[in-house]
Amino acid sequence: MRPDLRAYLLGDDGHRVFGPGPVDLLERVGELGSLRAAAIEMGMAYTKATRLVRDAERAFGFALTERTVGGSGGGGSQLTAEARELIERYRAFERTSRWALSASYETCFSGFADVPRLGCVVMASGEGARFGGAPGEKLVAPLAGVPVLERTLAALPADLLDVVVVTRWDAVEELCRRLGVRCVRAAGPLKSDTMRAGLEALGHRAGCLFVTGDQPLLSEKSVRSMVAALTHEPTAIVRLAWRGRAANPVLWPNDTLGALARLEGDTGGRVLLDGHAELEGRVRLVEAADERELADVDTPEDLARLECETKGTGSFVSFQK
Repeated sequence: MRPDLRAYLLGDDGHRVFGPGPVDLLERVGELGSLRAAAIEMGMAYTKATRLVRDAERAFGFALTERTVGGSGGGGSQLTAEARELIERYRAFERTSRWALSASYETCFSGFADVPRLGCVVMASGEGARFGGAPGEKLVAPLAGVPVLERTLAALPADLLDVVVVTRWDAVEELCRRLGVRCVRAAGPLKSDTMRAGLEALGHRAGCLFVTGDQPLLSEKSVRSMVAALTHEPTAIVRLAWRGRAANPVLWPNDTLGALARLEGDTGGRVLLDGHAELEGRVRLVEAADERELADVDTPEDLARLECETKGTGSFVSFQK
């Protein structure tokens, strides 16, 4: 299954004045040096070809062809400079329109029929030095009896997202194996290493959600709302927020993923937004239902506080494959 597009230019009266047929005709005129020969090659009546050219000339206000005289064929037609510029502009418009259509289709139909779901990279490579213990230990530490990372994974709906956990730690890999979650190793200790490994593992996607593995109170409802926001506006950069304060996770559209994969150093996607007004203008915030959704676990005290705040609420669910 794939989308299709026919890009037409309409006059002020709403009637088509230029599109796939006329541009093909003009390109053949340029190749063959004859409007009549171009029409014959396309299986089109010469009267129709003449009408298409004349209608377009009236709409644009300049000539598209000019007669040539002499030669073995007794004369013909050649394109004007304006016609060549029109062809170039139209083809560029057509290419970008097709790209936008494809991106929108893959986003709006992600997970439907044969269209891949959106990707999700769970960042689980940090050492967690402030938490203490073995590197990565905080991600498997229990919160109300369930590992922190498992609670984060529970918020990621399998019908919307293909999830890959990126880590450097055996304990995280073992937890993912137990849960049946795909896990890959980062090539290095930097955030950019983790992001790149996740994107490479997922392959082409219409968009990708980046989630920190130590965000255990993230809710599935909020993640679904973020995906809905991207589906509504396929070029948006969607961020979870609380009272207008942007935070993690972040859902990036397809046209930004290449730049994310090329990042270097211990930096995340924020570096793409800093100083880039066009990207900043595409950020859309989705309000979390609770401020605690934005909390991450950096220290044992953070973990203890979250345990106290959530005890008895019944708000946690275990990961379901």
